[in-house]
Amino acid sequence: MRVPVIIWIIIMLSTLPSIAAKSPQAGFPDVKFSVFSEFVATHFSSKVSLATVLLVLFSMLDNPDLLTLHFRQKHPICDGENKIQISGWIKALVRGLQNKLGNRTRQLFKKSEFHHPNHADHVTPLAMKIDLLAELLKLTPYNDEGEFQGRLQLVSYDAIQSVQTICPASYICEDMNCEPRALLQDTRIRDIPLVTLIKGSKIHEKVSVLTGKCPKCNTLYIADHERFKGDNGHLSRVYLNSAPYLKVGQSTWVDREFSNAVLNGMYSFHASASAYTEFWNNSYGNITSKNPVQLTRRHVWQAFVQESIRTVAAESEIHLELRDNISINDVTSQAFDILGNSGKIGSAKDHTCSECTQDYRSTPDFIPKQDPAAVVGVDEAQNVPSLNIPGDASEDISSDESQVASENAMDIDYALVNMVVLDGIVMGPTHCAYDDCTSDLNNSREYERKNYFGPGRFYCVETVCAPCGVVIAWAKFAKSESPTNILQFLKAVYPTEESRPNYICIDKACLVLRTSVANGSWDMWKKTSRFIVDSYHYINHRTTDGLCRKYCNPAPLDGSAPNLVVIAYDDSGQPYYKRAYNTQACEQLNAWLGGFESILKRMTPGNFSWFLHVMLFYHTKYVLQKQKQKGKAKADLESDDNGEM
Repeated sequence: MRVPVIIWIIIMLSTLPSIAAKSPQAGFPDVKFSVFSEFVATHFSSKVSLATVLLVLFSMLDNPDLLTLHFRQKHPICDGENKIQISGWIKALVRGLQNKLGNRTRQLFKKSEFHHPNHADHVTPLAMKIDLLAELLKLTPYNDEGEFQGRLQLVSYDAIQSVQTICPASYICEDMNCEPRALLQDTRIRDIPLVTLIKGSKIHEKVSVLTGKCPKCNTLYIADHERFKGDNGHLSRVYLNSAPYLKVGQSTWVDREFSNAVLNGMYSFHASASAYTEFWNNSYGNITSKNPVQLTRRHVWQAFVQESIRTVAAESEIHLELRDNISINDVTSQAFDILGNSGKIGSAKDHTCSECTQDYRSTPDFIPKQDPAAVVGVDEAQNVPSLNIPGDASEDISSDESQVASENAMDIDYALVNMVVLDGIVMGPTHCAYDDCTSDLNNSREYERKNYFGPGRFYCVETVCAPCGVVIAWAKFAKSESPTNILQFLKAVYPTEESRPNYICIDKACLVLRTSVANGSWDMWKKTSRFIVDSYHYINHRTTDGLCRKYCNPAPLDGSAPNLVVIAYDDSGQPYYKRAYNTQACEQLNAWLGGFESILKRMTPGNFSWFLHVMLFYHTKYVLQKQKQKGKAKADLESDDNGEM
């Protein structure tokens, strides 16, 4: 059966990008203030507040469809229709006002009209007042002769749109070496910039940007930063964390709602600056009928950088201070150097929760199998595969075991036991091609390497995270995910014995353990930590690697590691063995992180580091928020259970 050509044309047209036209709007009611004021004084309480009057007014202006339905019932034209003075439509609006106002509803009545606080008794009297006010404001689709003029339209607020200014949030000089002097308006009238300001999705044109100046120390105060001359004679800029507005272009400013939406959009949808720009322009920029506003990718990237700098700095309780008038690429590079904390996520420090921390147990609750190679979730109902390795390899394993076996019991007696998971994802920016040099390149972008002298590229991004998903730290590995690089990374993240986790889960933990024994670093780690392989890789390793089989089991069924296996209960109350920790946490993180690969691979090294750090910072922030909600829900459930008992 052939589909008609017109159908194919309709289908093709439906897939083309489209722009929703802005609905037509009516002008703001043109009524004299004296007339409106007289109505308020005649029908409402003498103590009615401005807020209450404005709530009534704007509730009427924002519901043109409801008023159209109401007035249609007041003008019957068909047989059997009756004229309804107070319709159910206007009563519904009144009930909404009552719910919003609460006890303030009495302000809409004279003292003699309000007998008792029963809202139901006041619906009809208040509806009559709203009906009269609608007639006064000409919020009716009928003219004075009762002729229908067309349905009511939404009222435009352009006529009463407030005048916007962008000025410093500080009102006195805040320099510690100065006095709290009042700030002077420093810009001459003819030089005051008139810019476009985007507040949320609302666009404001010709907004004045004002600069304050301390008359003593000459520090300049702008809405998003402070500028002063340092001891070295150079101008410095302080990025204010509390700035209400951010400059993102030569003549474009945005509020924090817009910039926060940019950051959240990139995080939640794996969106690039270009993708978010297209989304915003299609959704908001093109629907302004008079002067369409078109953002560029640079505007959105600037919004991301400015917002993320302040968010991360606020977490560290500092204000970022950089040299004034540096490029945006230098801003991201220096921001990471100062705020990046060498890849450590500050909010994850000292994190504990039920998913990554367990009570310490010295003895197991069960010993279902005697084979130390048996693993929970796999070998409960089957025999463990035997070890199959060449003879020469057996001698190497025995040599390693002689150093590990006598030291396998950690020299600890902790009240709590925790685990971290470590893994890498193959991605990274370019770096210098010179041997053993991984310095950033100043002008490198993504391109095909055609000769030996092309730039090198970092091999992978390595992350450490808790089993609950909280990201603890990350780093770039230059040439490979080698055991040596892993050990150096772990030493940088956990420099002291007190900071080290009890279990470190790595997909190649057996290789890391061998390397640690060989280079002597095992003497440092053996007191506090054990290296184990995640459950997926262990199943393959245990048949070919004796060291891994014996010492890196993530959940042994023989009771040799009681802190790695717990007893849980299913919905029917039946007990079963369960791994105490989620050893796939980094694999799950990498699956999410891979969504940014197409964005990250085109970034300069400085942008790569800052963008990735911000995404992991936000990811940790949201995971911690979810953990907090889980804990609260669990506490509420336990409280309810105790109450019932």
